[in-house]
Amino acid sequence: MAAMDPADFARRFETAYGDIYLLAVRRVRDKRERLSPETTAFLLHLAEAGPMSLTELSRHMSRAPSTLSEMIDHLEAKALVKRQADTADARRSLVWLTPEGQARLADALSVLEQARLEAAAARLPQADRQTLIQLLGDLAAALRKAPP
Repeated sequence: MAAMDPADFARRFETAYGDIYLLAVRRVRDKRERLSPETTAFLLHLAEAGPMSLTELSRHMSRAPSTLSEMIDHLEAKALVKRQADTADARRSLVWLTPEGQARLADALSVLEQARLEAAAARLPQADRQTLIQLLGDLAAALRKAPP
């Protein structure tokens, strides 16, 4: 195999990356199945910050408690969040993601079509799958060290 200089690698990788993205990008056929950007942001914030009271959420998100309470009611009706008693203070409740909320958030954040990637991976030998993941990890590490 001929030597490949960094510029040639960069061009070839960009082409391959674009092809892979176009072939594996997740497409939502019915937009009603998607979470709204606002709901996704709310669930993501909650997932990263942990269970929070309405007051804490209001402060974190710079939103009125009444607005958030209405949003939480709506998400609770969809079984995406639930209120649970605070074990440290029985007078307040904490809002947390349900397993359904966690699954829907993960789905909303997924960029690529997992089933299509799995089907493609099944066509590759096990050793090639492992090598590809290792090399992509190595490339990500090199990109972290590369100047912006």
